[in-house]
Amino acid sequence: MTSFLADDDVPVVLITGCSSGIGEATAIRFSQEGYRVVATMRNLDGVSETLKAALKADGGHKVLALDVDDGLSVRTAVTQVEEEWGRIDVLINNAGISSISSVEEIDMEEAKAVFETNVFGALRVTQEVILGMRERGNGTVVNVSSVAGRLVTAGHGIYAASKHALEAITESLAIEINQFGVRVILIEPGFISTAILGKVDSIILGNTPYVEHLSQLVGMYKEAQQTADSPKAVADCILNAVNDSSHKFRYVVGSGAQRALDERKLLTDREWINKIPSK
Repeated sequence: MTSFLADDDVPVVLITGCSSGIGEATAIRFSQEGYRVVATMRNLDGVSETLKAALKADGGHKVLALDVDDGLSVRTAVTQVEEEWGRIDVLINNAGISSISSVEEIDMEEAKAVFETNVFGALRVTQEVILGMRERGNGTVVNVSSVAGRLVTAGHGIYAASKHALEAITESLAIEINQFGVRVILIEPGFISTAILGKVDSIILGNTPYVEHLSQLVGMYKEAQQTADSPKAVADCILNAVNDSSHKFRYVVGSGAQRALDERKLLTDREWINKIPSK
């Protein structure tokens, strides 16, 4: 494990969205590698027995309530960690929500909720943590985006827009903070086997003029339920990225993720638009 400090103190990593999926797997993976893990989630009732057992077994960790949509919740959690352990060496902004809807039909409150968590939530936590990193002259911020941050299909407009926005913020932060010795990393998973994939089973398309488009996206989700990589693949990628001496900025993870990005590059904008089902 790479030390982030001049001495041999154990690096402290704060991870959001740890109730399941990528966040849970990442918290477990970092604890296995000897990091002091702060696993956070909106509601502590959501902590799994698997996560509790893993963190308890290794010791020196904590599970905290942190709602990325709530500024006071974020400030309280970050302050508690910094007061108890003196610093946060690695921040992993993982908390996120998905959405499947046409742009025309999406409820405005749902659209706002997606941006609140995926964009402003990550920004909120980053702003609370980054000052300490800048003043110490070291630290790492990891933002978990998606391949949807670089390509978009019908039905994913709002979700992809939130990830596009997160990527822009992440790249800007990387440029701004580099001079202070703080590293910024962008993780772009493809379809990963998380609870988000399961939610597609409850979607009823109903009477929509975009049924062909949405049906195709739902079909992609259902296929991914059988073929998607486990959250551990992303956790491994994040751990490797944090310790990567090459200091890359962007890491793509998941079977088919890079292939999807490459396919998009090969097509013109018009070709990409026309390949989506249309009447």
